[in-house]
This record gives sequence, structure tokens and C-alpha cells, in this order.
Amino acid sequence: MRNLAIFLTRLQTFNLRIITKSELKSPIKEEGEKQAYSIAHETHYYDSFTYQSEIRVLKDMALIDLLSLNDISLKREFEQLKKLKDRFKLIWANFHEHYNEFKDEYPRNFIFSIQLQYLFIVNNLQSDYKDIYIGDEFVESLHDTLKIRDKFLNELVSEVDEILNPRETFEEWIAKQKSPKQVEDATPELPPKIPYNPDAGRPKFNHQYIDDFLQLIRTYFSEEHFSQLDALIKADEQPASQLIFNGNSNKLADAFKQLYEANLIVGCNKAELEKWILKHFLYSNGDKVNEYSEGWLSAIISSDTKVCKSPILEVRMKDKVPFLVPTVRNKKNSKY
Repeated sequence: MRNLAIFLTRLQTFNLRIITKSELKSPIKEEGEKQAYSIAHETHYYDSFTYQSEIRVLKDMALIDLLSLNDISLKREFEQLKKLKDRFKLIWANFHEHYNEFKDEYPRNFIFSIQLQYLFIVNNLQSDYKDIYIGDEFVESLHDTLKIRDKFLNELVSEVDEILNPRETFEEWIAKQKSPKQVEDATPELPPKIPYNPDAGRPKFNHQYIDDFLQLIRTYFSEEHFSQLDALIKADEQPASQLIFNGNSNKLADAFKQLYEANLIVGCNKAELEKWILKHFLYSNGDKVNEYSEGWLSAIISSDTKVCKSPILEVRMKDKVPFLVPTVRNKKNSKY
């Protein structure tokens, strides 16, 4: 189980660097020498392109270790992985509570406020934190490395879950409809599978509000992607590729959350809505296109924390009838 141990330790270890203000991408405006935290080397942006590949390889090696276990041991390890997944959900909730897309500089105790040092191993964290600058560059890099770790942890959890609880594929379901007895007789030794349900967990939008919603978010998509988004929401027509939302990542998630909580999206629970967003959307803050992560979405959609400082819309009620209201956009004078 050496590879699994290495993978889990790597996920939970954050190696901070202390740099000078001259090394920052966006230099500190204040005069005088000042130190700052950096974790850009543990992202897949800037000058570090190997970190994500390293984590992916470690995840694959960890899965090989897990495949060698018997069912009882595998279930035990699976429970431990789910506990770690819960800790990532907690760090995301803490992160969103203290994150502000309009800030250039954060409080010096930001790392302690989000409990990063309590939930994980943080190397080179200075006890005299008042002398270490924390800007949006560090916070965005922390956001990026958390997403990478969260992504591959969730991939491993999903792969183990599939081993322990095999799903019936669409092809198997079709074959069973044609000759159910023949299929049962041919595979008596297989464990029972979760039956295929093509409609399970699919968000269904209230048709009375679809056009209003689409008009409010239209400017955040290219014409090509907006056309595919229209077809996805109205007819569940799958897009050719993931749709790019051009804006701060939490704006889109917040919009879907508001629709869900107003019962304008039905047919799924919040976890299924998160997976639907994860499957169909990317986001761009300018010069880079990013993936959402399951834990990050869960911290927005499944928690009660108010995380979006500049929402696209608000769902209000009048005489017990919901209606959508556009909000005034705020812009941050930053590359993010």
C-alpha cells in the first residue's frame, strides 16, 4: 500500500514558499522589502506544468494498490477516502467564506482563518504571520492546487465506488429488455448492479422561467456555446464539448443554486446538480480555461455559505410567485 500512502500524503501536504515582493507576478504597491507566501509551484499554471501530471500518476498507482485488496479491506479503505473527501469539502467551505473576488490583499491570518493548517500538513508556515504578505496571487494559486487535489481524490473515490457498486451500463440495460431471462442465466455469479435509469439525476428546468434565465446569462457565453446551452437546458441535447462560462467561477454555480432552491430546477438533488455542472461546464477568467471540481461546487451549492459577492441574478418572491431579477455587475481591477 506504499503508493496509496504516498498519494494521500501528497494530497494533504502543502509546501509553502517564502518569496520577496519582486518575485510576485503582481508586485506589492507598498514601499520597502516585504515577504510573501507562494504556492504557484503546486498548480498547473505559471512555471509549474508537472504538478498535475504528478498527482495523476500517483492516483493511478494508488488505484493499483487498492485493486490488490479483498472486498473487506477495500471497503475499509473506501471509508477512509470518504473521510478525506469530507475534509476537502470543509476546506472549500472555509475558503469560500473568506474569499473575495474583488480583493487584491487578504488578512495576514488568512491561512489560519480557513483552517488549512488544522485540516492538512502545511510546511513552512510562519508563526509570526503578520510579516508575511498574502495577496490574491497566493489565494488564487491555493484555489488552483486545491482543485487539482480535489479532482484526483474524487476520481479515485469514484473508481473504488464503481468496483464496490458496479453500475449497469446502458448496453446491459438494453440487452436485458430484449431477453431478461437469458441475461440472468448467463451471469448468475455477478453481484446485483444498480439498474440503469436514463432520467435519474437530470436537472429539469421550469419551462416558464427558462427564457428569462438564458437571457440573463447569455453574455457570459460565446454565441456558439450559448446555442448549445439553450439546447441542453430546453431539450437535454448534449453539447459537442464542455461549455465555457466567461466569468468568475462561482457566478454560474450560484445562479444554478438559486434556481434549485426556488424549485425552478427539479428532478435531481444538489449532489446530482453539482455533477451535471461538472460534466457540462468550464469557466474562464481571461487568459485561461479552468475546470470546476466536485468539492468546490459542493461548498457553493450544498452549503449555506453565501459565497458569491457579485451574483448574476436574484430569485425573488412576490405573492408566493418567484421572478428573476438581474443584479448590477461588479468588476475587480485585477487579472483574475
